[in-house]
Formats: sequence, C-alpha cells, structure tokens
Amino acid sequence: MKKFFCAAIFLAALGVAAPACADVDRPAKFQAPVLITGFGQCIDANLAKIFVHRLGIGYQYGLDISPEAVDWNSCRTVIAVLGCSNGVCCCSLGCDVRSVLTRDGRVSKVVCGISLLDEEDRCRRILDEAKKRRIPVVAMHLGGMQRRLRTSEPFMPFAGEADYVVVRADGNSDGYFTRLCAEKNIPLRSMEKGTELKEVIEQMFKS
Repeated sequence: MKKFFCAAIFLAALGVAAPACADVDRPAKFQAPVLITGFGQCIDANLAKIFVHRLGIGYQYGLDISPEAVDWNSCRTVIAVLGCSNGVCCCSLGCDVRSVLTRDGRVSKVVCGISLLDEEDRCRRILDEAKKRRIPVVAMHLGGMQRRLRTSEPFMPFAGEADYVVVRADGNSDGYFTRLCAEKNIPLRSMEKGTELKEVIEQMFKS
C-alpha cells in the first residue's frame, strides 16, 4: 500500500494519472434477500448458498433459475457464480461435445444437456432485469484456472457488468479479473481459499 501511495505521488508530480486499483480489502455492504444462481450452472454456486444459509441470510437459490421464476419484489442482491458445471469442465478436457440448434436457430455446444448459448441468454436476461430494477450484482469466480477453460470462457466477461467481484486468487493467476475490474472500475475482492467465502459473505451482508 505504501509503495502504491508513493508511486501515485511520483506520477502526480510528473503530471501522469496513476492507474486505478480495483482490489479492496473488505467487501461493500449489500442487502438481503439475495438471489444465488450460476452463470454457466457451475456447482460452485452451491458453496455460496451453503454459507449464506449458515449465516441466516435470506435467499432464493436456483442454479438454472429463469428470470420469470425470480421473486424480484423481494430480491435486494444477485450473486452470480461464474463457470460451467462439473460435467462441462470434464468435457472441456477432451470428451465429446454435442451441438444443437437454439431457440433462435443458432448452433450451440451442448454439454450435460446445457445449451451454452441458451444459458448465456438466461444469464443476460437475469442481469438485465437486475439492472432495470437497480438491484446490485455480485459476480463470483470460486474455482481455479481450470474453471475458466473453454466452455466456461463465455461466462467470465459477465464479471465486467457486476457491481462487485469476488474471486479465488488461483483463478486469477493471469490477472484477468484484475484487468477487467480495473478497466470497468469495479471493486475486486480476492481470496486465497474458498473457505474464506463465509467471512466475505458475512462482511457483505451483516451490519
């Protein structure tokens, strides 16, 4: 922190703007009830649900919930956990991936019965509805780099449309989320281990 501060002073003296620092030590405050879903239907969303439940925070959970099934009247925060399901990750390591036509006629990869394009559309509609209602969105990536391979890739950019981002450090070893959040001026919270998520969520929702 001291080094960054000194560098900022030095750059200011030269008339150069210091780079934005997206990383934060403590989460912002959010309100419950919270909608928890997977953007890509990654089972890691269940980890967020477990900690939210243990902390006694009101929530609605649906790994593949449609926007029409969300109780938007009571929803105060959306937690979107980014990444594909375990089956999708297995397929990204070499198994066969089938293709089908989506509802609008586009060819889409399908793994474990999930059309990736249809899933992207579901995520987009949830995000758009939250924005329309001015409900903050917290994007989380709770896996390592393997959770960002191939079929998970289409869901990572959704972090750039969130109001707050939480990632596990080993899933950001290439600095992808750091650059994305700095570019979009989004606060970024990094964890060393997934077990830290309970503390992060508690700080986010407990006064």
